[in-house]
Amino acid sequence: MRRWALAWVPLVVLASAADSLRAAEPQLAIELPDVEVTLPQLSPPHFQKEGLPYFTEYEFVAELLALIGRQDYEGALARAKEKHAAELALLETGDPGGLVGRRAGPGRLPAPIVTAGDDISATAVYLIGIVYLELERYVPAEAALKAALVPLPDYQRVHEALGLLYLRTGRFADARVHLARAAELGLNTAGLHTSLGYLNSMTKNYWGAASAYEQALTMDPDNHNSQTGLLHALNETHQYAAALALVEQMLQDDPNDPRLWLYRAHLSLSSGERGSALTSLETAIRLGDDSAANKQVCATLHMERGSVARSVELLKSLSPEDLDFQFIDQALAWLDHEDEWDYFRDLLKSIDGRRPTLTGLQRSRLLTRLASLQLHDGNRLAATASLQEAVELDASNAEALLVLGQAYRDDRDYNRAELAFQRASAFDGYRENARVSLAQLAIDQQDFERALTLLRDVVSRNPARTDLQRNVDTLENLVLERSRE
Repeated sequence: MRRWALAWVPLVVLASAADSLRAAEPQLAIELPDVEVTLPQLSPPHFQKEGLPYFTEYEFVAELLALIGRQDYEGALARAKEKHAAELALLETGDPGGLVGRRAGPGRLPAPIVTAGDDISATAVYLIGIVYLELERYVPAEAALKAALVPLPDYQRVHEALGLLYLRTGRFADARVHLARAAELGLNTAGLHTSLGYLNSMTKNYWGAASAYEQALTMDPDNHNSQTGLLHALNETHQYAAALALVEQMLQDDPNDPRLWLYRAHLSLSSGERGSALTSLETAIRLGDDSAANKQVCATLHMERGSVARSVELLKSLSPEDLDFQFIDQALAWLDHEDEWDYFRDLLKSIDGRRPTLTGLQRSRLLTRLASLQLHDGNRLAATASLQEAVELDASNAEALLVLGQAYRDDRDYNRAELAFQRASAFDGYRENARVSLAQLAIDQQDFERALTLLRDVVSRNPARTDLQRNVDTLENLVLERSRE
């Protein structure tokens, strides 16, 4: 049989580089700290035209205000019990019958009209509710505030206080009713808008949260609590440019807060600014962030930029138990791709203790990486054994199948090479390279017609593979010349 001499351009198979990197690449996600947005403090008690104490209560109300101003809430409660023992006893039961509400009056007058049941003004009841609320005694606080609304249903500050109470106790629907009512009645404070921002954030209405926090910051622009809430809301609504501008402003005030640097890293990564994400992550780590997940992301970004030594240093600083296998797999794939075999050995050795805890699929991936090192070292028999075991552990490990097929091809074991490439061609992402490998195998056996069919199929499916066109042209000439004999 005549052997044909070929003017040949080697077929480009990317299995050991692009395919392995794509298969190993994890989704990069920075671990952000819990959002620490606290509820605003109650607005200072404010007397409005619809909420004035009786003249006879002025001394009592002044004493309560002084104690509240000094945050002596226990003292204020004791004074209230001296003055209104019966009413407070009812409030502490939750006042299920609403008796305190029926005894409360609108105030304004020189003295309560006792015959009408106005024993205490709505303002005094409101102050008592504030005291209970600050002491986190929510049952009497709710009873008192609801009682204050009986004679004065449009008392703005009472609606605000009830909204805060319901926020603290997780009753968000009730909180919305009262906070919205306070806004409808004309209350327009930074605290109210911050409360609405918190409420919207807790109910995952992040667009509403962003709007409320922005309104709060127009009144109190340096409020760190509202800034943090707005940052979280902007991130959740994917307004990354606005969030980055805000975090830059916050960093000017507090450049040593690692949480802000983590947000900057996350927002930069989400915006495709990987260099900025890397520098921000490194700053956060230097300032004390010790998250294993973030160190792995940082190591990956270093690997992308060619900072192999720093990448391996970060990964080796973590205990084997903290390492996510997908990051290990990606790092080994990168080190293989960059021919950094000393670092490859170091990283592989650092996870020796982890091997017994790996799943079968993970062991299959690790054996594929080990085989690449064994091939580099010239230990083909060991590499083939590792790849065979990898495929036994995971029949869908297409990367191992491709490399194993190539090993069989090098040994001229064409039947087993054919089977390995055929199996790899069943998986998306590997089909193209598997069919190119099958074409190369056909050429080795001088089956030019089959090689031509395979390469034509690859080029028709992926016209960007212009590198194969010369091979197609050469095969067409060979097939034509054969047909003429």
